[in-house]
Amino acid sequence: MACGGAQVRDARDLVPILRATVGAADYDGGFSYTLAPPRATKLADFRVAVWGEDPACPVDSDITAAMDDAVTALRATGAKVTVQPASLPVGIATNHRKAFLPLLFGAGDRTGLAPAPSAATLARMIQHPRGDASPALLGTFQSHYRWLQAHMVRNEIRQRWFEFFQDFDIVLMPVTPTAAPAHHNKLIDWFGRPFEVDGARRPYWDQVKWSAIANVSGGPATTIPVRKGRSGLPIGLQAMGPSGGDLTTIEFSALLGREVDGFVPPPAFV
Repeated sequence: MACGGAQVRDARDLVPILRATVGAADYDGGFSYTLAPPRATKLADFRVAVWGEDPACPVDSDITAAMDDAVTALRATGAKVTVQPASLPVGIATNHRKAFLPLLFGAGDRTGLAPAPSAATLARMIQHPRGDASPALLGTFQSHYRWLQAHMVRNEIRQRWFEFFQDFDIVLMPVTPTAAPAHHNKLIDWFGRPFEVDGARRPYWDQVKWSAIANVSGGPATTIPVRKGRSGLPIGLQAMGPSGGDLTTIEFSALLGREVDGFVPPPAFV
């Protein structure tokens, strides 16, 4: 469930990196993986579903403003935009609890569990039995049958996304509920340190709920810098596409990046 990815200044710089990582395997009778061409090369030809809110993971007003900027830019180019379509295949609550968390923690290596973080996780579970620490601990020691149940849910969700992308080319979503956080020297406390969304405390694991949509779907997602938040730190949105549609999300992100702030070098690096 963990995905590696590149960071670049322009979305199209991802293409040569991507092409270097796909191709035929070196075994006898191996496989080949061919990237599908972009579904469109002009924003006006993209069918865009905009998913900007979900009760299971509220977003900050900074994120809402960035979504509004992107929607305004898309509509100005003539793109076909549908906000909060009723046909979305899954909600964040189901995606996160039923598929992402058990699959993520089921992939963990128990031999690498260190005493200190393990004790911290156990303490957080005792303090907040309904919090995020309990699924982490249960997922780490889950049975194979329980993992298979989560895998079945994942396959069902992936099939629904396949059907959804017959009608849409892109889903535009937040990456996280807030703008980029400032650097800090605090200890890592995945299950104990909250953060704030418009002044309301939210659990730390809300930070991964929006990006986990693409993880479970099996499709690609490309992040687009859109604007800066109140803190002066950048806000990105993610363009998620159909499985195998990496070039579609990259092309869309490159085109939309020209209509919004896009990548802006930090002042010390201009």
